[in-house]
Amino acid sequence: MNRLFTVIDSHTTGQPTRTVTAGIPPLRGHSVREQRDDFRAVYDGLRGVLLHGPCEHAAMVAAVPVSSREADQGLFFISSDIYLDMCGHATIGYIASLSALGALPEGFERNGMSIETPAGVVHVTGTFEAGRLTSVVLRNVPSYLVSADVTVEAEGLGQVTCDIAYGGITYALVDASQVDLPFDITHASRWCGAGMAIKEALKTAGGHPQVGGVLFHHAIEGGARHLVILAGNRFGRSPCGTGTSARLAQLHARDALATGAPYRAESILGLLFAAKVAGLTKGNDGQPAVIPEVRGMAHISAFSTLVRETDDSLPAPNWPPKA
Repeated sequence: MNRLFTVIDSHTTGQPTRTVTAGIPPLRGHSVREQRDDFRAVYDGLRGVLLHGPCEHAAMVAAVPVSSREADQGLFFISSDIYLDMCGHATIGYIASLSALGALPEGFERNGMSIETPAGVVHVTGTFEAGRLTSVVLRNVPSYLVSADVTVEAEGLGQVTCDIAYGGITYALVDASQVDLPFDITHASRWCGAGMAIKEALKTAGGHPQVGGVLFHHAIEGGARHLVILAGNRFGRSPCGTGTSARLAQLHARDALATGAPYRAESILGLLFAAKVAGLTKGNDGQPAVIPEVRGMAHISAFSTLVRETDDSLPAPNWPPKA
C-alpha cells in the first residue's frame, strides 16, 4: 500500500472538515506557516489523496495538526485547490474531533487552548453540559476593514459596490440585494457565478488581488444571512468563521455594531453562528482592528482510514514527494 491516513470527518453547520490524525510526514519549519509551506512545497500531492476523488468533494477542508512554539497546538488548513491561512469552521471541527476522541487537553473546560495558525494565534474555549461539548467559542485573529465602498463593473451584473475586510482571509463583502437572484441554496450555482464575476472584477481593477472570497449578506433580525463564494464550484454551507470575523470588523468600523453587541450569522441552510466584537486591538500594520468571537458547533460524520494502493488505476496524485 502506498499510503495510509487516519481522519475524522465532521461538519460545522453543514460545512465539512477532515481532521488528519495520522499519516502526515514530518514537516520542517519553526512556525506553523513554515510547516504549512513545507507541506505545500514537498508533499502537495498528498492534498489530492486527502481531498480529491473518488471519495471527496470540492467543499471539503482538511485540518492538519502540527507542533507549535507559540501556542498549545499548531493547525494549518488545506482545501481542494488552495491553502488557507485561517479557517474558522475547520478550527471548530478540529475541537469537536478532539472531543470525540476524548483528547481535549487537560484543563480545556476551564481555560480552553491556544492554536497557532498561518494567520496567527487564535484562542478557543467550549461550553459543556454534563461533560459533553455543546459549542466551541473561537476568538479569531485581529480583523479589520481594508477598504470601504469599492465599486467595480462585474460581468453580467453591472456596477457592484462592496467593502473589503480581513478576518484571517480577505473578503469582498457584498449586499446581496445588488444581485437579482433569490437568496437561497437552490440558486447556489448562480451565486457562485456572481461571486466569481465580482472577484475577477476586483482583480482586474487592481488594488485588491488578495481577496480570497466574496461574502454576500442579506439582513435578518439581529444580523445577516451569509453566503461565501470561494470558487466557481465551491460555496460555504456554514456562515463562515473568517467571513463572519470580516463582517464584524466591517460593521464595527461603520459604527453599525458596538463592542459586545450580539450578531447572528446565518448560513444559506438557515443554521447559526453567534458572534460579537469581543474587544479592540491593532492589526499587523497598526490599523484599528477588532477581536472577533464566533460561537458554533461541529458534529462528527465519520472515523476513517484513507488508503491509496500502489496499483490503483485512477490517475494518482503526485506521490512520492518531489526531491
